[in-house]
Amino acid sequence: MRFRMRLSLGRFASTLLLAVALPAQPHAQERCTSMQVYLSISPNHREHVMAHIAPRLRQSQGVELVTEAIGSANMVERITAQGANPRVSVAHFDYPIGLEACRQGMCKPVDVARAPSVGNMFDWAMTKDAEGRPLVLSTNVQGVGIVYNEERLRRANIPPPTSWADLNRRDLRGRVALVAPQSTMGTAMLVMLARNAGGGEANIDPGFARTRELQPNLHSIFTWSSELSNLLQLGEVWVAVTQSSLAPAMRLQGVPMRFVLPSEGTPTVNGGVSLVRNGPCDAAAHEYLNLYFTDDFQALRMREGGITSPTSTSWAQLTEEQKAASAIQPEDFPRLINLDWAAINAARPGWIQRWLREIR
Repeated sequence: MRFRMRLSLGRFASTLLLAVALPAQPHAQERCTSMQVYLSISPNHREHVMAHIAPRLRQSQGVELVTEAIGSANMVERITAQGANPRVSVAHFDYPIGLEACRQGMCKPVDVARAPSVGNMFDWAMTKDAEGRPLVLSTNVQGVGIVYNEERLRRANIPPPTSWADLNRRDLRGRVALVAPQSTMGTAMLVMLARNAGGGEANIDPGFARTRELQPNLHSIFTWSSELSNLLQLGEVWVAVTQSSLAPAMRLQGVPMRFVLPSEGTPTVNGGVSLVRNGPCDAAAHEYLNLYFTDDFQALRMREGGITSPTSTSWAQLTEEQKAASAIQPEDFPRLINLDWAAINAARPGWIQRWLREIR
C-alpha cells in the first residue's frame, strides 16, 4: 500500500477517462532494446531493481531497463499523456490507484504462464479480470497502523499504544502525527476511524468527528512519509499513523521505531504493479514480473527494503531474526482489513475537500 497523492481524485478520474477514450492501437513489432518502468517510492526499491533485475533482463532479453521512482498520480498523468501507444511497460501503482486505473482500462492482464513466479503469491494479493487473469499484483503487504519511538516512550515512562483509541491518550498530548487523506494512507486511516465509531466507507462522518477529537493530541498532520521520517528522527513526534514498512526501514537507519497492528484491525494499502495496456516490450515486461516475484528478490526486499512479501514461499529464505524484523508476519494476515476501494475512490474527492475545510 503502499503514499504520495497531491492530485485530486476528480482530476485523477478525468485523466483515466481520457486514457480510455483513446483508441487502442497495438505497438509496432520493432525489436525491444529498452524498457521503461515506473517504480513506487519505497526504501531501496530502485536500487534493488537496478542491481538484481536489470542485469538479468539484459542477459535473457537483451533489454536495457530504464526506471524512475514517482508517485502513483504522476504515473497516471504521464501514461495518459503518452496516448494510445505509451512508452512505459510496467507501472508500480499504489494498489488502490491500480484498481481504479485497471477498471478504466489502463492495464492489460498478466499471462502467468509467462511469469510463473507470480503463481507464488497469495491469491488475495492480486485482483483478476472477469476471465480470471491477474490485473493488479501486490508488491508488498502494507498495513496502515501506528508507529512509535520505543526509546522516547521508554524514557517518558509511557506505555506503547496498542489500539486506535490510544491516539487520544493524555500522555501523548502534542506528540501524535496523523496522515492527511491526500495520501492513500490517510484515506485508509479516515475510514478506519469511521469504522471504529460506527461508520465506514458509506458513512464517513464519524471519522471526521473522531479526527476532531484527536486534535488536542496532534503535533502535526503530514502527507508525505519523508515529512514524518524527519519529525520522528528529530524526536518531535513520538507516535504516528502511517504505513507498516516505515518502522523497519527506520530501524535499519538506527531509529528505534516499532509498528503496531491496532487491536481493532489494520486496513491494507498494499503496493501494486500492473502491465500497461499497449505498452511495448511485452515479453520483457512479463519476464520483469517473473523476476520481481522470485523468492530471491522478495527475500531481498524484506531484508533490506522493510517490506512484507505477498508471496507464500519467500519467507523460507529468511532467518528467524529477519522474520521477526518484519512489521507484519504471515500469521498477522488474518487481522488485516481489505477496504472497499471502489466506494472510497468515488467519495474521496469530497472527503479531501471537507478535510481541507474542517481539519486543516
